[in-house]
Amino acid sequence: MRKYFYIIISILGFIILTLAVFLTSEFYAGKWESERLLKVSLKDTSGKPWKISNLKNKLGIIYFGYTYCPDICPTALGDLVNALAGMGHDQHLFQPIFISIDPGRDTQQVIKEYILHFDPNLLGLTGTPTQLKSFTFNIGSTYAIQKKDADDQDYTVNHTIGYFMISSTGKKIRLPIRNNPQDLRKIILKVKNRMLENMSSELKID
Repeated sequence: MRKYFYIIISILGFIILTLAVFLTSEFYAGKWESERLLKVSLKDTSGKPWKISNLKNKLGIIYFGYTYCPDICPTALGDLVNALAGMGHDQHLFQPIFISIDPGRDTQQVIKEYILHFDPNLLGLTGTPTQLKSFTFNIGSTYAIQKKDADDQDYTVNHTIGYFMISSTGKKIRLPIRNNPQDLRKIILKVKNRMLENMSSELKID
């Protein structure tokens, strides 16, 4: 009987140790990713450097896409803009952001003209391939340019579909996918409350 007792205790000890290691690694991985995000510099449509610290007291809602995207990207950006437009006084808490992951075709001028079709408050950003890879990797997104050959200019870009909420301190949450502005608005407000509860000492909302 005592033999089985020690076996059970050993198994429980192993489970607890494994869980502790997992939680610790997750914590440090998240912290490392946030620190990396703080260092990445992108550029806005005026050519000015932009970092997530520029968000200051706002929460950024990021959508990764490209201007040549035929349907998914414009639909997602339209849903985001409409979701925020219906928030009333809470709208000022958020900064909608479009980050192009197609630096080969999406110049600053192209992005500037593209975002005007949605909302003048929509922030357009891009960067070098290295900057974009670093930013997307550390926020939890991916993309891949699908060229048939080096001269192909009619290519598509496979990318993560969805939105990411991020703070000026590098805290980030991927938002669940919603199929209309109304449901997206609800999830944004719900996640916003969670973000602010966990970061009250880091964010000051006016």
